[in-house]
Amino acid sequence: MASQDVVYTSTENHAGFKIDVVQYQPTKRPIEDRFSVSTKSSNRLLLGVYDGHGGSHTAEHISNILPTALLSHPPEKHAQIFRETDHTMIRAFTRDHSLLRPKSKSSDWVHHAQVVRAGCTALILDIDVNTLIASYANAGDCRAVFYPPVDAEGHLRQTEDLNAKTPSEQQRLAQEHPGEDLVVVSGRLFGRLMSTRGFGDACYKLPHGTIGNWQHRRYIDALSAVKESGKIPMNSQYHAMFHTYRTPPYLTAAPEIGTMQLQKDSFVIMATDGLWDCVSSNDAVQIVRGGLEQEVDNLAEHLLHSVRATRAPGDDVTILLLHIIHT
Repeated sequence: MASQDVVYTSTENHAGFKIDVVQYQPTKRPIEDRFSVSTKSSNRLLLGVYDGHGGSHTAEHISNILPTALLSHPPEKHAQIFRETDHTMIRAFTRDHSLLRPKSKSSDWVHHAQVVRAGCTALILDIDVNTLIASYANAGDCRAVFYPPVDAEGHLRQTEDLNAKTPSEQQRLAQEHPGEDLVVVSGRLFGRLMSTRGFGDACYKLPHGTIGNWQHRRYIDALSAVKESGKIPMNSQYHAMFHTYRTPPYLTAAPEIGTMQLQKDSFVIMATDGLWDCVSSNDAVQIVRGGLEQEVDNLAEHLLHSVRATRAPGDDVTILLLHIIHT
């Protein structure tokens, strides 16, 4: 494996849980993925993967603040915390650009704009260490695959990828924006963005104003002021990007939630879509099982190495692999 492409590897042990991590960067730009491993006393273990796009600011911010917020409340509050976190970010930005208020100090308003201009999906797994009940919250198209399966037919348990190509997401958007036929074009939101759930991406969430999208244009001007170097600013292509922008928000940070019962010797693969573009869930599980038989040191790195042997990822890859070694 080309060492210059693997930007991070680690192995941690937490009270009977082995967590292997690998991050891979196939492009010259800085990696936009982030991850988190957090604990609360000895009772809860929380893992997160965050797939950034349009820059790394949102993923960096969310990976730092979301785990603490989630661990401050019971898992039943996951969906609420996701929504409130995103709302707080958007509100901080809009208050900076209100006609009736002065901006925050320069470092703050720039940060507020950066973390909502870019975006990220988020998948978290919150494990009760005593019961091995795992609560997940998924806002986007990162995926968690659980092994072993529980049904008699051997079907894998996994989260659903939620993006503009997902039929259920297309149906949701059609119901929330009736009569708007160009919300999803060629499997992308407005023909541009794959994400339909996640944090940031304020350009598709901000109000438009009553006449001529005047309010939205003001916000886009502000977001364009903190654009990534080398990219065309949004305000210079406003009409092309937003000529059908009518009833925001078009993205939501609300996650799909659920629970899984884990057990001794089970494992969970959590990864950004850069991995799942290259390998099926079933094949990934078989690779990890082979790694367990071979007693490899880092199962996440073993999975990445095996996938790259047959197909080179074209996007950033972050893999967290949780293995329950004893209870």
